[in-house]
Amino acid sequence: MKSENNTLDYLQKNNFAIDKKPDTRKLNSALKSSVSELKETKPLFYFGCCLVDHSGKQFACIHEHCHRCFYNDLLNETRDFHALQFHPEDRELWEDKVFPDILRFINPIPVSEIHDYRLSFNHRFIQNNETISEFLLEGTFAPSITSRSPVINLKVFTEIGDIKTDNTINLTIYRYSKHLGYQKVFSKRYGQKCNSYLSQRELEIIKLCHEGRSSKMIAEKLNLSIHTIKNHKRNCMEKTMTHNITELIHHCLVYNWL
Repeated sequence: MKSENNTLDYLQKNNFAIDKKPDTRKLNSALKSSVSELKETKPLFYFGCCLVDHSGKQFACIHEHCHRCFYNDLLNETRDFHALQFHPEDRELWEDKVFPDILRFINPIPVSEIHDYRLSFNHRFIQNNETISEFLLEGTFAPSITSRSPVINLKVFTEIGDIKTDNTINLTIYRYSKHLGYQKVFSKRYGQKCNSYLSQRELEIIKLCHEGRSSKMIAEKLNLSIHTIKNHKRNCMEKTMTHNITELIHHCLVYNWL
């Protein structure tokens, strides 16, 4: 029987037990326990299948120990492809920070709605000649009992080294709306940040503004007066030569200060 998606097809080919109609209660239970379980053992099978860029004739084995994807008859065409390796620093950051955040976001979502979400993130890869390239990866989610975590089916694998030059990982999650298409519902930057000439307090206030909090809400949270918060905002705009809070937030995001 032909599988409905690449994840199920991949797992079936490798003799994983997959129910024809997964038990929704089991799936929900698996997703709820995935974050706590991740603290003890990091899941290896984050993805439904490894990456194959047919247009660029290159591939990357997600699992790094994989003897299924590229050493049997599943993907014979990769014999003529160039192998890419995950950059170790980005892989560690993905395992320790990015993937746990994905789990925390996905956990409350009913299994029946997981397919409405998609994600994108960047990651560095090491090529055969030892040069480092940055790639943008985009994909969708699918529930899985076997891995006790949502499976990510990657659909797009695009080199962006000429566009993105820093060493941060940017994660964005979108949700599909019937009337508006895919809308951003989560976004976060991980890794190194550029040195800022704004103080930690100023950056803290800007970050809270970016989260949509008003001056009153920020003052209450930080136990400061509204006058002090407004002064901090004005000083930040003077330092960055911006004219309003929107420009200020954009400036901080562009320079990776938040």
